[in-house]
Amino acid sequence: MANEPRLHRVILHLRHGAAERAIIRAAAELAQMLGVALHGVFLEDEALPELAALPFIREFRLGTGSWQRLDRQRLAEEQREAAAEARRLLDEAAEALGVTRLFEIIGGDPALFVAATSQAGDVIVVAQPRLPAERLVHATARWLEAAHECAASVMLVPQVLLRRTGPVATVVCADSDPALMIAARIAVAAGEALLLLVWGPPELANAAVGRARAAGLPPRRIVARSVAGVTPEDVVQGLGTGNERLVVLARGACGTDNAAVSSHIAASRGVPVLVVEP
Repeated sequence: MANEPRLHRVILHLRHGAAERAIIRAAAELAQMLGVALHGVFLEDEALPELAALPFIREFRLGTGSWQRLDRQRLAEEQREAAAEARRLLDEAAEALGVTRLFEIIGGDPALFVAATSQAGDVIVVAQPRLPAERLVHATARWLEAAHECAASVMLVPQVLLRRTGPVATVVCADSDPALMIAARIAVAAGEALLLLVWGPPELANAAVGRARAAGLPPRRIVARSVAGVTPEDVVQGLGTGNERLVVLARGACGTDNAAVSSHIAASRGVPVLVVEP
Protein backbone atom coordinates (compact mmCIF):
# COMPACT_ATOMS: atom_id res chain seq x y z
CA MET A 1 0.00 0.00 0.00
CA ALA A 2 1.43 3.36 -1.06
CA ASN A 3 1.88 6.12 1.47
CA GLU A 4 -0.20 9.26 1.23
CA PRO A 5 1.63 11.89 -0.87
CA ARG A 6 3.26 14.60 1.23
CA LEU A 7 1.76 18.01 0.50
CA HIS A 8 3.73 21.26 0.67
CA ARG A 9 1.80 24.19 -0.86
CA VAL A 10 -0.92 25.18 -3.30
CA ILE A 11 0.42 27.19 -6.25
CA LEU A 12 -2.24 29.33 -7.94
CA HIS A 13 -1.81 30.69 -11.44
CA LEU A 14 -3.19 34.25 -11.44
CA ARG A 15 -3.84 35.21 -15.04
CA HIS A 16 -3.54 38.70 -16.52
CA GLY A 17 -6.91 40.43 -16.43
CA ALA A 18 -8.60 37.34 -14.97
CA ALA A 19 -8.22 37.41 -11.20
CA GLU A 20 -11.48 35.54 -10.66
CA ARG A 21 -12.62 35.66 -7.07
CA ALA A 22 -14.26 32.21 -7.17
CA ILE A 23 -11.14 30.50 -8.49
CA ILE A 24 -8.91 32.17 -5.90
CA ARG A 25 -11.40 31.15 -3.21
CA ALA A 26 -11.33 27.53 -4.44
CA ALA A 27 -7.53 27.47 -4.23
CA ALA A 28 -7.56 29.05 -0.76
CA GLU A 29 -10.13 26.52 0.47
CA LEU A 30 -7.98 23.66 -0.84
CA ALA A 31 -4.93 25.07 0.97
CA GLN A 32 -6.96 25.38 4.16
CA MET A 33 -8.29 21.81 3.96
CA LEU A 34 -4.83 20.41 3.27
CA GLY A 35 -3.15 22.60 5.88
CA VAL A 36 -0.61 24.10 3.48
CA ALA A 37 0.38 27.58 2.26
CA LEU A 38 -1.16 29.33 -0.74
CA HIS A 39 1.36 30.68 -3.28
CA GLY A 40 -0.17 33.08 -5.80
CA VAL A 41 1.84 33.60 -8.99
CA PHE A 42 0.96 36.44 -11.38
CA LEU A 43 2.38 36.10 -14.88
CA GLU A 44 3.44 39.45 -16.31
CA ASP A 45 3.31 39.58 -20.10
CA GLU A 46 6.69 41.12 -20.89
CA ALA A 47 5.95 41.24 -24.60
CA LEU A 48 2.80 43.34 -24.27
CA PRO A 49 4.46 46.75 -23.72
CA GLU A 50 6.82 45.98 -26.60
CA LEU A 51 3.85 45.93 -28.98
CA ALA A 52 3.63 49.70 -28.61
CA ALA A 53 6.87 50.00 -30.58
CA LEU A 54 5.35 48.29 -33.63
CA PRO A 55 4.00 50.90 -36.06
CA PHE A 56 1.30 48.61 -37.50
CA ILE A 57 -0.31 47.79 -34.12
CA ARG A 58 -3.34 49.91 -33.29
CA GLU A 59 -6.18 49.81 -30.75
CA PHE A 60 -9.73 51.06 -31.20
CA ARG A 61 -10.81 53.35 -28.35
CA LEU A 62 -14.55 53.54 -27.79
CA GLY A 63 -14.31 56.91 -26.08
CA THR A 64 -12.93 58.65 -29.16
CA GLY A 65 -14.21 56.26 -31.82
CA SER A 66 -10.81 56.14 -33.46
CA TRP A 67 -7.79 53.88 -33.95
CA GLN A 68 -4.68 54.94 -32.05
CA ARG A 69 -1.21 53.63 -31.39
CA LEU A 70 -0.65 51.67 -28.19
CA ASP A 71 0.62 53.58 -25.19
CA ARG A 72 3.56 51.67 -23.73
CA GLN A 73 3.32 53.37 -20.35
CA ARG A 74 -0.42 52.74 -20.10
CA LEU A 75 0.02 49.07 -20.95
CA ALA A 76 2.64 48.68 -18.24
CA GLU A 77 0.42 50.50 -15.75
CA GLU A 78 -2.55 48.25 -16.58
CA GLN A 79 -0.43 45.18 -15.85
CA ARG A 80 0.66 46.66 -12.52
CA GLU A 81 -2.97 47.36 -11.66
CA ALA A 82 -3.98 43.81 -12.63
CA ALA A 83 -1.22 42.38 -10.43
CA ALA A 84 -2.27 44.59 -7.51
CA GLU A 85 -5.89 43.49 -7.88
CA ALA A 86 -4.86 39.84 -8.00
CA ARG A 87 -2.84 40.29 -4.83
CA ARG A 88 -5.72 42.05 -3.10
CA LEU A 89 -8.12 39.18 -3.91
CA LEU A 90 -5.52 36.62 -2.82
CA ASP A 91 -4.96 38.41 0.50
CA GLU A 92 -8.71 38.74 1.02
CA ALA A 93 -9.39 35.02 0.49
CA ALA A 94 -6.39 33.89 2.53
CA GLU A 95 -7.23 36.15 5.48
CA ALA A 96 -10.85 35.00 5.51
CA LEU A 97 -9.76 31.35 5.75
CA GLY A 98 -6.67 31.80 7.91
CA VAL A 99 -4.31 30.53 5.24
CA THR A 100 -0.64 31.48 4.97
CA ARG A 101 -0.03 33.06 1.57
CA LEU A 102 2.77 34.21 -0.68
CA PHE A 103 2.54 36.40 -3.77
CA GLU A 104 4.99 36.55 -6.63
CA ILE A 105 5.17 38.28 -10.02
CA ILE A 106 7.06 36.43 -12.73
CA GLY A 107 7.82 37.02 -16.40
CA GLY A 108 9.00 34.94 -19.31
CA ASP A 109 8.11 31.33 -20.03
CA PRO A 110 5.85 30.01 -17.23
CA ALA A 111 7.06 26.47 -17.95
CA LEU A 112 10.53 27.45 -16.72
CA PHE A 113 9.06 28.74 -13.47
CA VAL A 114 7.01 25.58 -12.93
CA ALA A 115 9.99 23.35 -13.66
CA ALA A 116 12.31 25.30 -11.36
CA THR A 117 10.04 25.82 -8.35
CA SER A 118 7.39 23.09 -8.22
CA GLN A 119 8.06 19.74 -6.62
CA ALA A 120 6.35 16.53 -5.66
CA GLY A 121 3.89 17.41 -2.91
CA ASP A 122 2.78 20.73 -4.42
CA VAL A 123 -0.64 21.28 -5.96
CA ILE A 124 -0.80 23.62 -8.96
CA VAL A 125 -4.20 25.27 -9.46
CA VAL A 126 -5.13 26.51 -12.93
CA ALA A 127 -8.37 27.91 -14.29
CA GLN A 128 -10.06 26.13 -17.15
CA PRO A 129 -9.94 28.35 -20.26
CA ARG A 130 -13.22 30.12 -20.96
CA LEU A 131 -13.19 29.30 -24.67
CA PRO A 132 -11.39 26.61 -26.70
CA ALA A 133 -9.42 29.31 -28.48
CA GLU A 134 -7.98 30.49 -25.16
CA ARG A 135 -6.12 27.17 -24.86
CA LEU A 136 -4.02 28.33 -27.81
CA VAL A 137 -2.84 31.50 -26.04
CA HIS A 138 0.86 30.97 -25.37
CA ALA A 139 0.90 31.73 -21.64
CA THR A 140 -2.24 29.70 -20.87
CA ALA A 141 -1.12 26.77 -22.99
CA ARG A 142 2.34 26.75 -21.41
CA TRP A 143 0.92 26.83 -17.87
CA LEU A 144 -1.41 23.90 -18.56
CA GLU A 145 1.27 21.90 -20.34
CA ALA A 146 3.94 22.52 -17.69
CA ALA A 147 1.57 21.79 -14.81
CA HIS A 148 0.62 18.37 -16.13
CA GLU A 149 4.21 17.48 -17.00
CA CYS A 150 5.78 18.33 -13.63
CA ALA A 151 5.88 16.20 -10.48
CA ALA A 152 3.19 18.21 -8.68
CA SER A 153 -0.53 17.46 -8.47
CA VAL A 154 -2.85 19.66 -10.56
CA MET A 155 -6.32 21.03 -9.81
CA LEU A 156 -8.31 22.38 -12.76
CA VAL A 157 -11.06 24.81 -11.77
CA PRO A 158 -13.94 25.55 -14.19
CA GLN A 159 -14.76 29.19 -14.86
CA VAL A 160 -18.23 28.75 -13.34
CA LEU A 161 -18.40 26.69 -10.14
CA LEU A 162 -21.78 25.05 -9.76
CA ARG A 163 -21.16 23.86 -6.19
CA ARG A 164 -18.88 24.76 -3.29
CA THR A 165 -20.28 22.19 -0.87
CA GLY A 166 -21.10 18.51 -1.17
CA PRO A 167 -19.33 15.14 -1.17
CA VAL A 168 -15.76 14.66 -2.31
CA ALA A 169 -15.68 12.06 -5.10
CA THR A 170 -12.71 9.91 -6.03
CA VAL A 171 -12.04 7.13 -8.52
CA VAL A 172 -10.58 3.95 -7.01
CA CYS A 173 -9.10 1.34 -9.33
CA ALA A 174 -6.24 -0.11 -7.27
CA ASP A 175 -5.39 -0.87 -3.64
CA SER A 176 -2.57 1.65 -3.74
CA ASP A 177 -4.58 4.43 -5.39
CA PRO A 178 -3.05 7.68 -4.05
CA ALA A 179 -6.19 9.68 -4.80
CA LEU A 180 -8.20 7.86 -2.14
CA MET A 181 -6.27 9.12 0.88
CA ILE A 182 -6.06 12.70 -0.40
CA ALA A 183 -9.82 12.68 -1.09
CA ALA A 184 -10.49 11.23 2.38
CA ARG A 185 -8.28 13.87 3.98
CA ILE A 186 -10.15 16.67 2.19
CA ALA A 187 -13.54 15.16 3.11
CA VAL A 188 -12.53 14.97 6.78
CA ALA A 189 -11.31 18.58 6.80
CA ALA A 190 -14.40 19.84 4.96
CA GLY A 191 -16.86 17.83 7.06
CA GLU A 192 -18.22 16.27 3.87
CA ALA A 193 -19.07 12.74 2.72
CA LEU A 194 -16.72 10.69 0.54
CA LEU A 195 -18.02 9.11 -2.67
CA LEU A 196 -15.92 6.18 -3.89
CA LEU A 197 -16.30 5.35 -7.59
CA VAL A 198 -14.84 1.85 -7.62
CA TRP A 199 -13.73 0.03 -10.74
CA GLY A 200 -12.96 -3.48 -9.60
CA PRO A 201 -14.20 -6.40 -7.50
CA PRO A 202 -16.14 -6.07 -4.23
CA GLU A 203 -12.91 -6.74 -2.33
CA LEU A 204 -11.46 -3.52 -3.71
CA ALA A 205 -14.52 -1.57 -2.61
CA ASN A 206 -14.35 -3.06 0.89
CA ALA A 207 -10.65 -2.23 1.17
CA ALA A 208 -11.29 1.35 -0.01
CA VAL A 209 -14.03 1.81 2.59
CA GLY A 210 -11.66 0.49 5.25
CA ARG A 211 -8.96 2.97 4.29
CA ALA A 212 -11.46 5.83 4.33
CA ARG A 213 -12.60 4.84 7.82
CA ALA A 214 -8.99 4.64 8.97
CA ALA A 215 -8.55 8.22 7.73
CA GLY A 216 -11.21 9.39 10.15
CA LEU A 217 -14.46 9.22 8.18
CA PRO A 218 -17.46 7.59 9.90
CA PRO A 219 -19.27 4.85 7.91
CA ARG A 220 -22.33 7.06 7.41
CA ARG A 221 -20.20 9.51 5.41
CA ILE A 222 -18.74 6.91 3.05
CA VAL A 223 -20.57 5.80 -0.08
CA ALA A 224 -19.11 3.22 -2.49
CA ARG A 225 -20.46 2.98 -6.02
CA SER A 226 -19.34 0.69 -8.86
CA VAL A 227 -18.49 2.19 -12.25
CA ALA A 228 -18.35 0.47 -15.61
CA GLY A 229 -14.88 1.74 -16.43
CA VAL A 230 -12.40 4.55 -15.86
CA THR A 231 -12.82 6.70 -18.95
CA PRO A 232 -13.93 10.30 -18.32
CA GLU A 233 -17.36 9.34 -19.65
CA ASP A 234 -17.56 6.46 -17.15
CA VAL A 235 -16.68 8.82 -14.31
CA VAL A 236 -19.29 11.38 -15.35
CA GLN A 237 -21.91 8.63 -15.67
CA GLY A 238 -20.94 7.21 -12.29
CA LEU A 239 -21.39 10.61 -10.65
CA GLY A 240 -24.89 10.71 -12.11
CA THR A 241 -27.13 13.26 -10.47
CA GLY A 242 -24.81 13.66 -7.51
CA ASN A 243 -23.87 16.97 -5.94
CA GLU A 244 -20.11 16.52 -5.44
CA ARG A 245 -17.92 19.56 -4.78
CA LEU A 246 -14.65 18.04 -6.02
CA VAL A 247 -13.45 15.06 -8.06
CA VAL A 248 -10.06 13.52 -7.18
CA LEU A 249 -8.18 11.25 -9.58
CA ALA A 250 -4.77 9.60 -9.58
CA ARG A 251 -2.58 10.67 -12.48
CA GLY A 252 -3.14 8.30 -15.38
CA ALA A 253 -6.15 6.63 -13.77
CA CYS A 254 -8.55 7.68 -16.54
CA GLY A 255 -6.14 7.88 -19.48
CA THR A 256 -2.72 9.17 -20.39
CA ASP A 257 -3.86 12.69 -21.33
CA ASN A 258 -4.51 14.04 -17.83
CA ALA A 259 -5.22 17.56 -19.11
CA ALA A 260 -7.98 16.31 -21.43
CA VAL A 261 -9.41 14.01 -18.75
CA SER A 262 -9.66 16.72 -16.09
CA SER A 263 -11.00 19.25 -18.60
CA HIS A 264 -13.77 16.89 -19.72
CA ILE A 265 -14.91 16.10 -16.18
CA ALA A 266 -14.64 19.70 -14.94
CA ALA A 267 -16.66 21.01 -17.88
CA SER A 268 -19.29 18.28 -17.51
CA ARG A 269 -19.75 18.59 -13.75
CA GLY A 270 -18.94 22.25 -13.06
CA VAL A 271 -16.59 21.39 -10.17
CA PRO A 272 -12.80 21.32 -9.74
CA VAL A 273 -10.87 18.18 -10.69
CA LEU A 274 -7.74 17.35 -8.69
CA VAL A 275 -5.26 15.03 -10.44
CA VAL A 276 -2.97 13.59 -7.78
CA GLU A 277 0.63 12.60 -8.38
CA PRO A 278 1.37 8.87 -8.09
